[in-house]
Amino acid sequence: MSFLSADHSIEIDHQLEETQTISDGLREFNTPYFGGQKSVHFAVYLKDENQKVVGGIIAWMRPGMHLLYIDTVWIPEEFRGYGLGRKLMLAAEAEGKKHGCNHSQVDTLPFQAEAFYKKLGYYRIGVVEKQYGEHDTIFMRKQLTD
Repeated sequence: MSFLSADHSIEIDHQLEETQTISDGLREFNTPYFGGQKSVHFAVYLKDENQKVVGGIIAWMRPGMHLLYIDTVWIPEEFRGYGLGRKLMLAAEAEGKKHGCNHSQVDTLPFQAEAFYKKLGYYRIGVVEKQYGEHDTIFMRKQLTD
């Protein structure tokens, strides 16, 4: 039997409606190594006085790997410099710890927030040069437990 028979096809899909099969397959393959837990996605919101979301963090955890991944952090310019980013990060880290994560990772670009993450105890674990055009990606990590 050939790899791709007449009964098989390859398709590109931008709607991502059938991705669960792929995620479930990888989770099943990884289960002997990390347990069968799914990733847990969550957000930490910064809301204004009208309870409108004006910024925040999007993150996910893989408890079987003890990993918290800070995916997206954004605070509007007018709210910066008041310690809100720090409070948001500490809230995300606390949520990770609550679910058994013992380390947190984030990536950033040179013009973004490396100094901010360093102040919070993150350190560089690697750099991928020119990952986004001329911009390097800086990968950072923080130990959440003693």
